[in-house]
Amino acid sequence: MQRPNILFILTDQHTPLVLGCGGDAIVSTPNLDKLAADGVTFGRAYCQNPLCVPSRASLLTGQYPRSIGIYQNRDILEPNSITFPRVLSAGGYRTCLIGKAHFNGEQYHGYQQRPYGDFYGQAHQPDPRRPGPDDESGLGGGMRNSGPTGIPLPVTQTEICVAEAAKWLQTHVALHREQPFLLSLHFDKPHFPMRCPSKYYEAYDGRIEPAVMPGNGAGAAVPFVRMAIERFGGFDRETERRALTAYYGCIEWVDDAVGRVLEVLDYLGLADDTVVIYSSDHGELGGAHGAWNKTLFFEEASRVPLITRWPGKFAAGSRPTDLVGLVDLFPTLCELADVPTPPICEGESLLPVLAGEGPLRRSEVFCESAFLEDAQHAGCMIRTGRWKYAYYLDGAEELYDLEADPGEWKNLAKESAHRSVARELREKVIAFWRPEEQRSRVDAAPKVRRQKHWYEFSNQFALGEGTIVDARP
Repeated sequence: MQRPNILFILTDQHTPLVLGCGGDAIVSTPNLDKLAADGVTFGRAYCQNPLCVPSRASLLTGQYPRSIGIYQNRDILEPNSITFPRVLSAGGYRTCLIGKAHFNGEQYHGYQQRPYGDFYGQAHQPDPRRPGPDDESGLGGGMRNSGPTGIPLPVTQTEICVAEAAKWLQTHVALHREQPFLLSLHFDKPHFPMRCPSKYYEAYDGRIEPAVMPGNGAGAAVPFVRMAIERFGGFDRETERRALTAYYGCIEWVDDAVGRVLEVLDYLGLADDTVVIYSSDHGELGGAHGAWNKTLFFEEASRVPLITRWPGKFAAGSRPTDLVGLVDLFPTLCELADVPTPPICEGESLLPVLAGEGPLRRSEVFCESAFLEDAQHAGCMIRTGRWKYAYYLDGAEELYDLEADPGEWKNLAKESAHRSVARELREKVIAFWRPEEQRSRVDAAPKVRRQKHWYEFSNQFALGEGTIVDARP
């Protein structure tokens, strides 16, 4: 099989529920919609942890969090870990990462080049400019800081990523045309601060209404969910409205950026020989169930967009119903690159599905979560055909019938009619997750003393001779 180029586009906190091709009637995502029409869209794709660092570490290594012990944004992935860029680099690919990685410690993990990204900072540009290095979060107020951007567009992370990707592709064609490449292009949007160019914000202003919590939704939730609602909820309607407006605007901005990169790919004559993959590290609750941010197993946070295209090779316009995860991308990339898949990988290659040759052998996928900075509160979810079940360290359970209750409002875990289903899925989760080992896994992971939020500048440039300089703001 011809070894294709690979363009892997990863966004941050993009729920697949806010996509034109995902069924949203308001958002404008013509470029991603076209990518879906020309490629394969997985409508039941899940991250393996709805939090940045653990999700990205799982994706990078092809392993679940329970295997690598990464659960928090301060956790450090071992520098000699087997990663897909390391395997593809050894297999003859030119490999490059542009944009957000959220690596702690080692900053390449097998990528040969990294001209721009969050070497020291957090990738998310403070907007407006942060008051100084003592501002711990560097996010300028999080949810309450939503609206049009105050950063000149040429120095926003989104626009720099587009420019750097275009330059790298041009250089590749000029110097290395015969060698296959892996270019990972990681945008930081639509993660907060939810700020976008005015034209995108104004396109949705007055058109988005926040979700309304029915009845006693928060009171009936399991403790893990209640904690998230208390910490990441309780905003007034106007704050939520502005945040949603900006979130939609950020997604259209990313869609426009993706479209421009795909134009470059086509213009340089690379499109037919390049597999394009679009996904996100996790979703965004966006006020669903009274919570914002991520960490929960609800569809808005745990599901991710997963679209891939290879002209003439993948089944264009297909929408397989296989249950897949980001953990499956490592073995998929290995098969595409014609290199052996390391035995550590816990996912399954998606290539048979992408080529229209049949469904996956697997019929379930797992997702884990530990509440931010609190090892005592953690859970594991299993997603099967119609069921989603979650088991938590405190013994709480959730069971949802996603066919009858796609909004996940009715927890069936304690109902006698569904006792056998809950028991069967509980046994699977406990056997997979080994909850009695969870605390030791969390404690064993090395951690940075301070998160990247503390560093004053969000991104850096790596110059040719190795010097790393701050990209301001």
